[in-house]
Amino acid sequence: MDEINACPDLSFEALKRRLGPADTTQIRLLLKVPPIQRLKTMLDMQGVILNTWHARLRHAHPELADLDLCHLLFRRLQ
Repeated sequence: MDEINACPDLSFEALKRRLGPADTTQIRLLLKVPPIQRLKTMLDMQGVILNTWHARLRHAHPELADLDLCHLLFRRLQ
C-alpha cells in the first residue's frame, strides 16, 4: 500500500470513536500545567513524530536525495 496516499478516516466522529471517552481527571491535571509548558511538550512531541516519519521514509527510500525525501515528508503531512 502506498503509505503517502493511505488516508485514515479523520472525521471528528471517527476520532472520537478511536480515542474513547474523555478522561476528566487527565483534563483537570493538564489544565494545571502552565500553557507555555503544554506548548513546549506539544512541540517536543511533534519533533519526535516528524523525526520518526523521516527515519521511516529514509529506510523505505534510501536512494532519495535529502531534498526529495523532504518533499515526500511534506506530501505525508498533507
